[in-house]
Amino acid sequence: MDRVVWTDRRKIVFRTGVLGSLLGSIAMAAVIVAPNAAANAPEAARLAGCDFGREVSTYDHAHDLDGYFERVLDRSTGAFHAEFTQSRDALAAAMRQAEVRSTAENVTCGVVNGDFLNADVLVTMTQLRSNANAPEPERLNMVINVKLTNVWGRWLAHELDSPLLK
Repeated sequence: MDRVVWTDRRKIVFRTGVLGSLLGSIAMAAVIVAPNAAANAPEAARLAGCDFGREVSTYDHAHDLDGYFERVLDRSTGAFHAEFTQSRDALAAAMRQAEVRSTAENVTCGVVNGDFLNADVLVTMTQLRSNANAPEPERLNMVINVKLTNVWGRWLAHELDSPLLK
């Protein structure tokens, strides 16, 4: 009986050693690969930032303004989402009163920095804007910085910054 117990103990020790070596190898590979994997945000972050910049800059007071707010809210999270939700009614009323329209053209985007959880995307575009006081569309070159967070595989904007917003 002692021989059976001793053999079982050797098997357990051997298996534990193999498992430990395997886990150690996996951990070492993660340490070696992680800096390279986290060096750049994925292409999905750039595309989401670009999409958000286009959506937040395209609206029409007379056509689907509720859809505009839903599209922006669907692409956002955190403080931006909360503030946009809270100011939605007042902003919609002001947009209708001023009869604003805007479209985005020549949208280009690039990742400034990021990893697989967060990214900063710089969005440049030409925005064509008009309102009741200036019915002819005015061209405005815009640069916005969209800060994104990966939420369960979806890149959502949590902050929007532009010199024109200050």
